Amino acid sequence: MPMNTGFMVIVDISGYTSFIKAHSNSKKSNFIKKIIDKINDGHGEHIISDLLETVINELDGTLTINKLEGDAALFYSLPSNSKEFSIQLINKLLIAIDLFNKRINELLFVQSCPCSPCNEMVNLKLKCFVHYGDFLIKKIRTFEEIAGENVIILHRLMKNSILANEYILFTEQASKVSKIEILENLEKRKEKIDDFGKLNINVFYPSGNEIELNKPDLKFKIQNFFKMQKYFWNRKKEKDLKEKFLKST
Repeated sequence: MPMNTGFMVIVDISGYTSFIKAHSNSKKSNFIKKIIDKINDGHGEHIISDLLETVINELDGTLTINKLEGDAALFYSLPSNSKEFSIQLINKLLIAIDLFNKRINELLFVQSCPCSPCNEMVNLKLKCFVHYGDFLIKKIRTFEEIAGENVIILHRLMKNSILANEYILFTEQASKVSKIEILENLEKRKEKIDDFGKLNINVFYPSGNEIELNKPDLKFKIQNFFKMQKYFWNRKKEKDLKEKFLKST
């Protein structure tokens, strides 16, 4: 099986764990709250699928999507000129982060729903992880999947000590073949990950993407109630995204 050399990218929705936990905890609350969350069960998956679809649509064509992993998506690319390609990649990731935040702003009307996921949505952010190196493209039934040590490293880096919940992380290998100098105020740091020790990374933190958190009042909820109901009428699920983007070859 031939080895390929290129970029590996993961986009990950940060805040997803607390987002789901809030949903789970709400089911342990009072009887009325349990009824509400039962009626609105599936809102969390719909919102996450919507946000991921927004990001994937933007990156599609620049990167090849390889796998959906709940709140994250794995991509790769095999460019002939990594330096030139990296400029396009960086710009696409910046746009994806911006579109992600704009989409959340567009969905604020879902706060007219009393369930936990609809009201925790404003805390979701996007993190991007970029690595470069060798990897295999394995055929599994009718699908392809990338694998190898570098894919493992990329996934391990998702668990790091970075306090921010919105950023683009470049490994040292990705930094060397990319024009990361087009990004200002990059933070150089080391991250210790299991089985691989300390790795040098560069991190870029976008600015100006904060969403103003205003607790919706009764008037807002009444005005947006039917819009919210219409939005959730046809529930989006992870399997729908897989059918749309992970087509058999």
